[in-house]
Amino acid sequence: MKKKETKNSAEMQEKRMKLRELSNALVSARDKGQYMGNEDDTVNGLLRFYYACKGFKNLKTFSEWKKDGFSVKKGEKALLVWGSPVSFNKKKEEDTAKEAEQEEEKKKDDDYFPLCYLFAECQVHKITKSQKND
Repeated sequence: MKKKETKNSAEMQEKRMKLRELSNALVSARDKGQYMGNEDDTVNGLLRFYYACKGFKNLKTFSEWKKDGFSVKKGEKALLVWGSPVSFNKKKEEDTAKEAEQEEEKKKDDDYFPLCYLFAECQVHKITKSQKND
């Protein structure tokens, strides 16, 4: 059991590292003015724009596609973006202004951005009635 957890952890770390490198490269390119015309200037906006340039349009999660009556094609790999931050610090904020400011800085360090797995329109197919019955 431990070996499988270690393997999954190593794979996850590798995915996070690759996404971090891609994110940094896109932010750097944006800062140099290479990405123009993208209204969403966030890191995830840049990632979505990058994927769109590669031909991946209409990105949704697995559950969103499933809810819309689609299934991911066998063998397709998810496109990665950053998920909503999860905070490890859940203290009540009853501090003074100075302590609250320090807490905010500390909170930035304690935020964890999980991976979010998306699939494009070209990676899914409509579920037929016969497939729904299976």
